[in-house]
Amino acid sequence: MLLRDEEDDAKQDLILDQFLPYRLAVLAHLMSEGFSKRYSQEYDMTISEWRVMANLGHFEPQSAHEIGAHSHLDKVQVSRAVSRLEKKGWIQREGDTVDRRRSLLTLTERGRNVFKAIGKSALDFEVDLSSSLSTEEYAALDRILLKLQKRAQSLV
Repeated sequence: MLLRDEEDDAKQDLILDQFLPYRLAVLAHLMSEGFSKRYSQEYDMTISEWRVMANLGHFEPQSAHEIGAHSHLDKVQVSRAVSRLEKKGWIQREGDTVDRRRSLLTLTERGRNVFKAIGKSALDFEVDLSSSLSTEEYAALDRILLKLQKRAQSLV
């Protein structure tokens, strides 16, 4: 935890490479790009498309709005990803029986097969990425990330 007295605050400027939110954003970007190399060429899939499919693979059916909220993608990213995934025949849109203004998205059988294949690759990527950490370090990182996520949610 960084603690600074008032005198230090007056002397210190923001150093971006030491700013935790920036460091986490860069790390998340690097991990997304690294993992996308494992599926993008074989499946002609973008990161946004994968996030839509991953959400549907775990929580279906969902509306585009729900996917955007859960995956932290904006409306345009979700819309483009959904459109491309529909054209590939990996997801389908159905009307919501409760709210007719809303469409619900689900994986097709082909989409579910793609999700399972990439999901296995995702788990392999996680093992590869975390291999630089000991079991204790990984457990500590998990606890720290949960604490930071809860705190960040309380600040929104």
